Amino acid sequence: MGTRMASGDLRDLLARLGANGQILRVKKEVDPKFELAAVTTHVQQRQNLPILFENVKGTRFPVVSNLYGNYAIVAEMLGTSPAELAATWAAITDDQRDPSDPAQTDRPVELHDLALSEIPHVTFCEKDAGPYLTAAVVLVEDPSTGTPNLSYHRMQMIDETELRARLSPSGDLFRIHQAAEKAGRALEVAILIGTGPAISLASAAVIASGKSELDLATRISGRALPLRRCASVDLEVPDETEFVIEAEILAGVRRPEGPFGEWQGYYVPRADNHVLKVRRIVARRDAVFHAIVSGSCEELALTGIPNAAAIYHALRTVDPSVKDVVCHPSPQFCVIRIEKRYEGQPQKLMLAAMGAELNRMLYCVVVDDDVDSHDLSDVIWAISTRCRPDRDVMQIPNVPSYARDPHHLHWGRLGIDATAPLEWRDEFERKRFPGLESIRLEDYV
Repeated sequence: MGTRMASGDLRDLLARLGANGQILRVKKEVDPKFELAAVTTHVQQRQNLPILFENVKGTRFPVVSNLYGNYAIVAEMLGTSPAELAATWAAITDDQRDPSDPAQTDRPVELHDLALSEIPHVTFCEKDAGPYLTAAVVLVEDPSTGTPNLSYHRMQMIDETELRARLSPSGDLFRIHQAAEKAGRALEVAILIGTGPAISLASAAVIASGKSELDLATRISGRALPLRRCASVDLEVPDETEFVIEAEILAGVRRPEGPFGEWQGYYVPRADNHVLKVRRIVARRDAVFHAIVSGSCEELALTGIPNAAAIYHALRTVDPSVKDVVCHPSPQFCVIRIEKRYEGQPQKLMLAAMGAELNRMLYCVVVDDDVDSHDLSDVIWAISTRCRPDRDVMQIPNVPSYARDPHHLHWGRLGIDATAPLEWRDEFERKRFPGLESIRLEDYV
């Protein structure tokens, strides 16, 4: 395993991406209403590199997007390759050792107070209700255990003192706020924007109840993360965060939020959701703002990578012939790459995978070891040439999917065995073009 790019803060990551030629810089002034999201989407559909907007209209802060949309770059952050990404993530998650490095920073962090109106107000889609925070990591302490909890939540920016957010009933933040609300009190939170890669990746993770994403972040980083105490809420936050919004989620208050273009590519309708009252906002000098285009490859990778790792970990406990798991291009689509040993093995693994991830996965495809599980065209090729639809497709009806599916449109599961029959395995040897890997087109045309 190589050196992890996830060991530093956001500025360290941007410096390394720049040194590797892996980031695009936009110097032209860009409008945060629609234009910024449009340019980011254009880049994601082509080069798929991180992009830094240095001149954003209406704010002095630069905006970075698509930091985590490229699987190869995320793999580099973790010191591994895309083919080993699920295995590496699973190993980090499973490792319970604490980093030995002391919690200290090698440079002082200078903080400045500012108003909500000073930070970038990005509006993404045509029918969005207004500007949203989309890379907002909410830090809260579970009062029943004292354990810090980190999770992503979209937030509509209303005015200088108010944000509105939808809290998923299946999430820890909803549960913690519900307990505070029953006690008649608001819940103190810290909203982190512009975190280092360890925090950003850990906040999207699926981990056991009672465990802390902050502890996971220290294992991803390989060092204890320096913390500082907030001024207006009783919480400690990672010292190297670019922006911190100190706030409280009000008890017994719901106000209209949305519509908003969500991860499936549709609009989530306007609904009465939770209300946050802003107490204080601080930023580092020359802070960099992070914005995620909802439903883009960046959001889907942040969700898909930890989901794939959780499935990989569950499958490897029962079958070590599993080589890779990837949830790509959507968390709803899971591909399992195996060294096939017996007929019926793909079906057993489909059932195990569906049991390991009960929320989002709808489609599960099992492929042989000679298929690139990260290349959707190669997966479709395997389905087209190695799957007999009337025999190798397994449908499981009436299984609920994620919580926000009122019409039950996404219920059920579909498993596809796209592996070659062992009896005729030699007839499924893939053709090769010797020398293809070394061809340089510029030598010929």
